Amino acid sequence: MSETPLLSRSSRSSSSASSSSSSLTSLISSPILNPLSKSPSYSYKLPSPVSSSSNKKSNPNKRKFRSVVLQLLALIVVLSWVTYPFVRSSNSSQIISLKIHPAVESLISKTKTQSPSGHSNQSEIGKKEAYVTFLSSISDTNYLLSTRLLIYQLLHDPLTRDATSSRDVVILTTPHIHMDTEDLLKKEGAVVQRVELLDGFDLPDEVNGHWKDQYTKLNIFNLTTYNKILYLDNDVLLLKSLEDIWNSEGSDILHGIGGVGENSKIYLQNSDLRIPPPEGLEVQDKDYLNAGFMLIRPEERLFESLRATKGYDTFYMEQALINHYASWEGEHPWTPLNHKFVSHFPKTSDTQEGYYSLHAKMWKDPVPPAVKQIWEEAVGRMEEYWRWHDEE
Repeated sequence: MSETPLLSRSSRSSSSASSSSSSLTSLISSPILNPLSKSPSYSYKLPSPVSSSSNKKSNPNKRKFRSVVLQLLALIVVLSWVTYPFVRSSNSSQIISLKIHPAVESLISKTKTQSPSGHSNQSEIGKKEAYVTFLSSISDTNYLLSTRLLIYQLLHDPLTRDATSSRDVVILTTPHIHMDTEDLLKKEGAVVQRVELLDGFDLPDEVNGHWKDQYTKLNIFNLTTYNKILYLDNDVLLLKSLEDIWNSEGSDILHGIGGVGENSKIYLQNSDLRIPPPEGLEVQDKDYLNAGFMLIRPEERLFESLRATKGYDTFYMEQALINHYASWEGEHPWTPLNHKFVSHFPKTSDTQEGYYSLHAKMWKDPVPPAVKQIWEEAVGRMEEYWRWHDEE
């Protein structure tokens, strides 16, 4: 196709128009509005339909305006989805939280539960970690106080709480615990699971009244809704957060049970009075696991194996059973963890040496005054915390 000069096209148009059109054509042809009219011999090529780059370059303001408008529209859409709607948080320590739009929530959920191959990863669905304790009786009200303190320290106390906020605090209760007590524990943040009493175990000749349901504690090994739990007796006092334990050395717990030894078996005495190990006993020699602090991988097979265990000294009941089953000399030894995760015989020096927790009945065991003071101060913080929240 031959090129057509712009002025030739204009002259053909003007010859067929009326007198008013001729005036308009003359105005357009003026040097002010049409610089091409300066040179009648100027030949102007029409832009190629293949590329529009020259048009874009000639309208930078229009392109910038369009870009700004599109960005604003995208921002409005994202904000309308993510902030839909504002709701009051169930945690009374926060005023508001964001509820993600259902469509976005569904997309996030699909992303989390898909493995790189695109298949659902069952190990990540409904599986998580939890702190667990056991409350079988409150005939001594200090056990309820200690259970509430443990919930507070794990969930609410800024000095000791698990900052990830990703782990449940589970309280196993027995039919002896009144519903009002369970409701209180739930109100304070715990997940309460009532379990039936376990029987069929060998018993000592004389059973301490508070220990009579201790075998029921073995239900912790059957909490298979969690892939790993940290069991703590409700008289464990935290000095700092225990969240480090989940990825610590030994936390893979090859045979399903890990913990901290309290003594050597050769020094054990069958007595309600717990005797500290002799001075100078090395950590690696403490082969007797204290069942009041255990990292566990719950599994039905492990639970049933423990229930079927026989041939142990029954004085310490479930603790003796666990040590017999998971003996270092046996087929499925328990895994030693960092001994500073818990001190089973608290000393004043433990509070300055990096221990994470202290295990003792602070209201009656012969603990140093400085240790008892830490417990009393923690109880005071808890009471003040709940008093402040009850007044809201």
